[in-house]
Amino acid sequence: MLTVKQVADLTGITVKTLYHYHKVGLLQPCEITESGYRLYGKNELKRLQNILFYKELDFSLDIIQKILSERNVTMFYLSKKNCLKRKKRELVLY
Repeated sequence: MLTVKQVADLTGITVKTLYHYHKVGLLQPCEITESGYRLYGKNELKRLQNILFYKELDFSLDIIQKILSERNVTMFYLSKKNCLKRKKRELVLY
């Protein structure tokens, strides 16, 4: 298990960003200790990796939330491969 500070150091994002992701329901810690420390495990780190992937592609947090929370959505941009193809098309048109 990693603390918020350890996750921030590992990923290069700020502690404040992690708190915000928790506040908006995008990334929940796997445990909150009695003293209030947020702890993150492997699954949370994988989810954070996906969040950062989609964020890098300029998806809004609302869209990222939908992508990561809906299991059987048919929207075309849900898979990483399709996201990259979509961004490539946008860049070519730009």
